[in-house]
Amino acid sequence: MAGLCPYLGLDGNPNDVQLVATAKHRCYVRRKPERVGNEHQVAVCLTSSYRRCPRFLSVATRHEQQMSQPPGQEKGISARYPHLRAARARPRTRARRGSLTLTEFMVGVLILGIVLSFAFVGYAAFYRVRVGPGLAAAPAVVQEEGAATLEPLPTWTPLPTRTPAALPSPAAEVAALPDPSATAGSVNEPTAAAIPTTQSPTPTTPARLPAASPPTRLVIPAIDLDIPVAPVQSVEIGEGSSARAVWGALPDAGGFHYTSAYPGNPGNTVINGHRDIHAAVFRNLDQVEVGDSIVLYVGEVAYPYVTAEVLVVPETFASAKQRAKNLQLIGTMPEERLTLITCTPVGLATHRLLVIARPAAAGEPVAIP
Repeated sequence: MAGLCPYLGLDGNPNDVQLVATAKHRCYVRRKPERVGNEHQVAVCLTSSYRRCPRFLSVATRHEQQMSQPPGQEKGISARYPHLRAARARPRTRARRGSLTLTEFMVGVLILGIVLSFAFVGYAAFYRVRVGPGLAAAPAVVQEEGAATLEPLPTWTPLPTRTPAALPSPAAEVAALPDPSATAGSVNEPTAAAIPTTQSPTPTTPARLPAASPPTRLVIPAIDLDIPVAPVQSVEIGEGSSARAVWGALPDAGGFHYTSAYPGNPGNTVINGHRDIHAAVFRNLDQVEVGDSIVLYVGEVAYPYVTAEVLVVPETFASAKQRAKNLQLIGTMPEERLTLITCTPVGLATHRLLVIARPAAAGEPVAIP
């Protein structure tokens, strides 16, 4: 024990010691056992004050030199009582080994965590710079071996459009007027049914005419977004078998995938944008909620949409099967659809955020700026 003098032992048994003062205790600091008074034991031998004991100090240096000699060459009391050497070394060695082992373990765990964190962030940053904010542009992907065929994505059933009633021609209106000669000299009082009524018009969605050119402007009132839109093409990254086609992006505008559908036409209209670099046009795209209005312009013609779904899909560490599903989300569709895409989370861009919108139905109130 660290609080007991290592040279304290019992008479005839230097390997044993009691924790209370007793007349059986002997001091083995010199060549032969010596009696130790009970008061001295309580004040010195049985406490850490033994280091200041005159007996201990008188021979401590010599004993340390003897104990440091190679095994088999000890002299004096170290050779006669080898347990004293072990008793002095054991507490110090145990404490030192236990402390170092715990420290090394904690430092090792900390270093491993730092290395893994830097590796994750470094790989995510490298992938982002290499690929950009868009998903892969190639239509064909390699699925995992044995992967099941992907189920087709659900489609929206378009609501029936309202057909405006045909207006009568001016000639028919003239023919329908009463003959003035048949009612001469008489004045007919207008009936209530003949009095035109004035009703406040209800804002409705205008008829959607298929666009013949790409969109030029994107407006999302819920997040105060109003940005220009221009077409972007796919770019090839990597070399050889690792070459990969991805969609490019514009620094300060929405990038319309030039192979996607024009607004008002059946198909998927896809627009991407940066979220945390350059102008960060899609910075607040994650705040768009289901039901929010989105208006896409082709020149001065507005094409209103309503947000139907908001998705977050893995990209950086996605499997081949997941990448195939991701490609379906920006692929061709049998119905009209608008898909906005950007990176998430901000800074790492390990996933892709997609806002999917359907065309506003005829008569559905939509705020068009």
